[in-house]
Amino acid sequence: MNSIRESAWRAFEVDGLPTTRDEDWKYTDLSRIAAVLGESWWNAEAGEAVSADDYLIPDLHAYRLVISNGVVDLAASEIPDAITITPLAALLQDDPDAAVELMLNDSDAPFASGVTALNSARASDGYCICVANNVKLDRPLHILNLSSGGAAHIRTGITIGRHAELEIIEHFAGSDSAAGVTNSLTAIRLAAGAKCEHYRLQLESSKQWHLGRVEVNQKADSSYTLHAVELGSALSRVDVVDDLNEPGAESELNGLFVLSGRQHVDHHTRVAHEAPHCRSREHYRTVLDGRSHAVFNGKVVVAKGAVKTDSAQSNANLLLSGRAEIDTKPELEIYNDDVKCAHGATVGQLDKNQLFYLKSRGLSEDEAKQLLTFAFADELLAKMKSKPIRRYIERAAFAKLPNLSGLEDMLV
Repeated sequence: MNSIRESAWRAFEVDGLPTTRDEDWKYTDLSRIAAVLGESWWNAEAGEAVSADDYLIPDLHAYRLVISNGVVDLAASEIPDAITITPLAALLQDDPDAAVELMLNDSDAPFASGVTALNSARASDGYCICVANNVKLDRPLHILNLSSGGAAHIRTGITIGRHAELEIIEHFAGSDSAAGVTNSLTAIRLAAGAKCEHYRLQLESSKQWHLGRVEVNQKADSSYTLHAVELGSALSRVDVVDDLNEPGAESELNGLFVLSGRQHVDHHTRVAHEAPHCRSREHYRTVLDGRSHAVFNGKVVVAKGAVKTDSAQSNANLLLSGRAEIDTKPELEIYNDDVKCAHGATVGQLDKNQLFYLKSRGLSEDEAKQLLTFAFADELLAKMKSKPIRRYIERAAFAKLPNLSGLEDMLV
C-alpha cells in the first residue's frame, strides 16, 4: 500500500493538476484551487464538522453511511446487516489485497490525470461495500459525504454479486463556512445479472470545488443506471467511465445540471461496448442562467467484436440568459458495422411559439416560462424511481432559477 501511494504521489508531482492545454480539460480551469487554498491545497484542513441531520433527504427511508471531511463516521451511520461495509483502515488489516486493488492508480485509464493520482496518494479514508450474491436490500443506501471546507480525498469501492441488487444515493453536501475541494473516486463492479441504481447528487457549497470520478465494470446481463445531478459548488468536474465487458450488459446514464451565477460544471463520459448484444442510453440536460458555463463530452466506443450493439446518446441544453455558455461534444467511435447507434445535441432558449401559445391560453408570461422550464428539466427527473429524491432535487434545483415561485403547484 505504501508503494502504491508513493507511486501515485510521484505521478501527481510529474503531472500536477490538468490545465486548459490538455484536450480533456480545455474548458475547465483548476488554477484557482491553489490560489485560494494555498500551494499545498491537497492538505488544506477542514473546519468544524457539520451534522448529518441537517442534510437528510425528507421522507427518504434509507440506510445511511456518513463520510465527514473524507473520514468514515460509523457513529452517525446506520449500516444494514445484509451487506458488508469495511472502512479502508480496517480493510488494510483484514484484506490487504482488496485494499491495494481499491487504491491502485491506473495512469492509462480514460481521463486519468493528476487528480486521480492524487486521490490514490492522499485518500485519508475510504470504504468497500460488498453485496453478496442474490442479496437485495429492503431500503436504499444513502452515502452522505459532508464537507466543511479543506481538502477531502475519498475512495469508494462497491462490489455487487451475481443477481444482487443495490440502490445507492451518493450525496455530496456541506457548509459554506470555508473554501475547500472534494476529490472523490467511486469504483463499481457488477457481477453477472447484478443491478445497480445509482443517484449521484452534488449539492456542495458555493465555496467548494468538486472533482469526481465514477468507474463501472459490468459483467453479463448486468444493469447499471446513473442519475447524476449537479446543483452546487463553484466548479465541478466529473468523469464517468462505464465498461460493458460481457454480453447482455445494459447501461443508462442520466444527467441534469441546473446552474446559475458563475457556476461551472463539466462532465466527461465514456461508455465502452466491449462485448456483443449490449445496450446503452445516455440522456443529459442542462438549464443555465446568469453567467454559468456547462461542458458535456460524451463518447461511446464500440469495439470490433461488439456486434448488435444498441446505443443512443442525447444532450439538450436550455439557456435562460444571453451570458450563459454551453460546450457540448457527443461522439461515436465504432469499429464494426453490425450496430445501431445514434447521438445528438441541441442548444436553445425558451421557444417563443410555445410561450405565445401558453399565454393565449390565459397564462402570464412568467407562468408560461415557469411551466416550460419545469417541463424541460423534469422530463429527465421523471426517470428517477425514488419519489423522495425526485421531489428533493426538484425543490433544490428550481429554487435557484427565476420565474419559478409557483413550483409547489406543479409537483404531483
